[in-house]
Amino acid sequence: MATINNYVSSTLDFSGIRSLKSGMSSQNDSKNEINKKVAMEFEAMFLRQLTDSMQAALEPFKSDLINNDSMNLFEDLFYDEVAHYIPQTQGLGIYQWLNNLDQRNKLIGS
Repeated sequence: MATINNYVSSTLDFSGIRSLKSGMSSQNDSKNEINKKVAMEFEAMFLRQLTDSMQAALEPFKSDLINNDSMNLFEDLFYDEVAHYIPQTQGLGIYQWLNNLDQRNKLIGS
């Protein structure tokens, strides 16, 4: 099994994400691993955007009792962790879609 030495440290690490593409080899195992990492990063960014929109929509309903800087910081950290946890455990299906796309390209190219 091929190993990948590239590491993406955060969702804003664009050079790390770019290095995934440049480090890609012709082996299927490494392509699948790279597809999985890219899909996980995309899903994490997408989920973070989704939770940001959710927080903005709920802003008018917050009471002054719990609306403070500490609570906002906790919510931001919590949603950031959720956005990274979901792609690592179950994902949204982007990885499967990328693999199906690769399989179709192989069938068409053969």
